[in-house]
Amino acid sequence: MNGHYHVNGRQLALTAAVTIFITLVACTHSPAAAPLIPVIPAMTGTAVPSATATPKNPFTSTPEHHVTPTPERQIAITSEPLNTPTPGLQNPLDEKMSQVARMAGVSYRLLDRSNTGVWRYDDGVFVYPIALEVAGNTAYLLDGGRVLLFDLAQPTSPVLLLSPGDLVEGVMVIEPLDLALTADALLALDRAGDVYRYDLATQTWSLTRHDRPIGDMSSHYYVALDDYVLVEPSYNVAMQFGPDRPDRFWVLPDGMRPVDVSAWLTQTAVLLQDAATLTATVRLYANTAHVETFQPTVAMRQPRQVVMTDTAVYVLDSAGRRLLTLHPDTGALLAVTQLPPVSTLAVDGKRLILAGQNQLYFVDAPERWVGIPGGPVFVGSAPHDTAVWSNLGPFLIPVPGSQAGLRDLQLPGAPRHYRLGVHEGVDFYWAAGTPVLAVADGVVIRATHDYEQPDETVFGRWWQKIREEGASTAEALDFYRGMQVWIEHPDGTVARYVHLSGIEEEVVVGTAVTAGQRIGLVGNTGSPLSVSSATEDAHLHFELWLNGHYLGQFLRPVEVRELVAALFRNP
Repeated sequence: MNGHYHVNGRQLALTAAVTIFITLVACTHSPAAAPLIPVIPAMTGTAVPSATATPKNPFTSTPEHHVTPTPERQIAITSEPLNTPTPGLQNPLDEKMSQVARMAGVSYRLLDRSNTGVWRYDDGVFVYPIALEVAGNTAYLLDGGRVLLFDLAQPTSPVLLLSPGDLVEGVMVIEPLDLALTADALLALDRAGDVYRYDLATQTWSLTRHDRPIGDMSSHYYVALDDYVLVEPSYNVAMQFGPDRPDRFWVLPDGMRPVDVSAWLTQTAVLLQDAATLTATVRLYANTAHVETFQPTVAMRQPRQVVMTDTAVYVLDSAGRRLLTLHPDTGALLAVTQLPPVSTLAVDGKRLILAGQNQLYFVDAPERWVGIPGGPVFVGSAPHDTAVWSNLGPFLIPVPGSQAGLRDLQLPGAPRHYRLGVHEGVDFYWAAGTPVLAVADGVVIRATHDYEQPDETVFGRWWQKIREEGASTAEALDFYRGMQVWIEHPDGTVARYVHLSGIEEEVVVGTAVTAGQRIGLVGNTGSPLSVSSATEDAHLHFELWLNGHYLGQFLRPVEVRELVAALFRNP
């Protein structure tokens, strides 16, 4: 549901003003990069003192996290034994990947049982983690919107620190998207824009940045965080904030979407993806100035993460199957490492730790090989198992000729500041009255033929209720969907067609429909703009649900883009 997310004159003026301001800020700061050592770090399993403070060990006490859980946490504690007693490390040699290293004349390494240890957890403890931070013997993992804490000194089940639905200083956690570890705190970025802070000394959560309420820049979407630096694709900027540091903005290259960010002292590495070619690169900044001597030449695809240290810049790409080591001064390729299926990594001193589905990998520590029972697991199917979604479809694009997800704000997971929530669908923009087609065969399970257009007073009451709740409730979300049709498909998915201006007479509950059948018309019902116009901001908001979870939930924005592109095709 898009709401206030159309481009108007006011937003264009604001964008121009922000761009001018950021440009001026960027031009007033000269590079201050300290000389870096151009060597490849040796990765061992030996614990190395971290550059950041080692947190108090929470496994020796029961800390008070100052978080109020909700009854619907959807977490169960299990002590059942592993259903895979002997963990495995599947990583057959990829000839094409090794050829990249040969062509560049750099080392190539394949992680296997001889050089890598594995901690294997019960199914559902973590399914598709998207952030990992390590300091000493403590690791913090983000999976399924939950922040999990691991004791790396002993193989025990993780502790749940934060979860969707929790309250932090009265603000409801919606869906954490990224983590960042500082000298004294763990930061968690919510998709709604808020940043929560976990104090390592007191082991308490607080709200360090409340960005959810609507403001002048109501269409911003922070997609990654590191050391109080945020990157944003709508205005294409990076921003520094936080205690004891000046607010700084700088412009990122046109046509490049930020994927991830990593900060080290005065330098910041931003992982970017070309919106047209989908190739990726890393751009280095000293303070806010572009470091032009850093020019990676290796081709990157399906980027996931960048990690910057004093000795190297690491890039996780190829959908988590490849790790590139780059020279910290020039960006030249130094090494290629072929990985087992992982989705995030952390570099702590000389240690490289990886996370994949229910497994932690310890590079150069093959003796760390154990199965660990118990832990907080998902009840039922996990919504962010990309293998499940990839086996579905393909689906027709419901508005022929349109494209899915031209902007990150049009995709699932983007913030919706005007209703203090998160977008749960894909927006297909086309003229009001354009036919909407069924994306697949199925049966109609809802069709709101009796929808009546609410007036401004009704919208005002809902906005007041949302402000009191602090987030969009399920009831509020249904109101903002307006006129809608829901269709259930044989594979168990449910498609929701939202903001319709009309529904075909024959489309009623219990009716069987076929792929490509006309079911309704594009509109803007449910949008606050529908009060004054039946055509302004008209678009189809399309949601795809499976087992109570929406397509793209708990995934990185770049992964949501890839998934949507793979699932939908024009008729």
